[in-house]
Amino acid sequence: MKHTILVTGGAGFIGSRLVRMLSENGFQVVVIDNLTSNLPFVQLPNVTNYNLDVRDASALDEIIGTYKPYCIVHLAAIHHVPTCEIERNYALEVNVIGTENLLLSMEKYKVSKLIFASTGAVYSPDFPILNEDETPVDPFDNYSLSKFTNEKQIRFYQQRTEADVCIARLFNTIGANDPNAHLIPDILRQIDPEESHAIVKLGNIKSRRDYIHVEDTANLLMLMATSPPKKGLKAYNVCTSVEYSVEEIVQKIGVLMNKPISIEIDPEKIRKYDRISQIGNNQKVLTEFNTQLFFTIEDALKDILAKMYDFQT
Repeated sequence: MKHTILVTGGAGFIGSRLVRMLSENGFQVVVIDNLTSNLPFVQLPNVTNYNLDVRDASALDEIIGTYKPYCIVHLAAIHHVPTCEIERNYALEVNVIGTENLLLSMEKYKVSKLIFASTGAVYSPDFPILNEDETPVDPFDNYSLSKFTNEKQIRFYQQRTEADVCIARLFNTIGANDPNAHLIPDILRQIDPEESHAIVKLGNIKSRRDYIHVEDTANLLMLMATSPPKKGLKAYNVCTSVEYSVEEIVQKIGVLMNKPISIEIDPEKIRKYDRISQIGNNQKVLTEFNTQLFFTIEDALKDILAKMYDFQT
C-alpha cells in the first residue's frame, strides 16, 4: 500500500484537483478543509475528509496523530488579496497561526515531508524575471507578508527537524470553478453569452501576470509530494514563464467568444498596492521533476469557457 498523504485545503480550487490525482495514483489521502470556498469534498474510496479549520490546533493534532501521514501538502490559506487587506487579522490568523499549528503537530509526530503552497508575490517587485535562487524576497502586501512569514516559519521547522520540504511559489493559477473573485471569474461574471457585445469594469488593465492552469499546478504539487524523499528545503516557481496583461486576457476572451468586449476603468477596483509585472522562471521545477506543462493560456481560457457556459470554442 502506498503512503498516506494529508492535504489541507483539499476541497479547494487547487486542492480538489490534487486530491483526485493522488487518489488516481493509488495514494491514501486525508483531506482537511473548512469548506469556506463552498466547493464540495472529493468523494472517492481512498479519500477521507474532515471539515476542520487549521486554527483548531487540538483537532488538527488529533488527525495528524491518528493517520501519521508520510507527507502533508499545506494549501489551506486565505489567498484572495483584497480579503487579506480588508480582514488582516483573519488572514494572518489562518495563514500564520494555522501554519504554526500544523508545523507543531508535524514535528510532534515526525512527519517526513512537507509541500507548502507559497506565492510568487513574495518576490521583490523590482526584478523582471523572478528566480527562486537569485531574486530577493520582499513582501508587497498583507497576503505576500503572510506567505513570507510562513516561509520563515518553515525554514526554522526544517532546520529543527531536517525534514524534506518543498516551498511551491504559486503564480496566478486559473481554471474552471474558481470560487474566488480573481480576475478571470470577475471578467466572465460581467459577460452575458447571449449578448453580441460586452462591457467589463476592471481596475489596472496594464498589470501583467504569469497565468498557469490549475491542472498544471496540481500536477507539479503531486510530483513534489510523491518524489523520492530528500532532506533539505527547496523553493520552486509554479508558473509558465509567460505573462499577459489584463487587457490582453480580455482580448483573448473576446476572440474565443467571438464578441467585442469593451473595458471601463472602475476606480474602486484599482488596488492600492499592485505590482506592474510578475513573471517567474520555471526551469528549475520542470527540470528537477522531469516534466512539462500541458496547458497554454488559450487552452486554459477555452477550458474555463467550456465549463462555465457549456461553450464550444
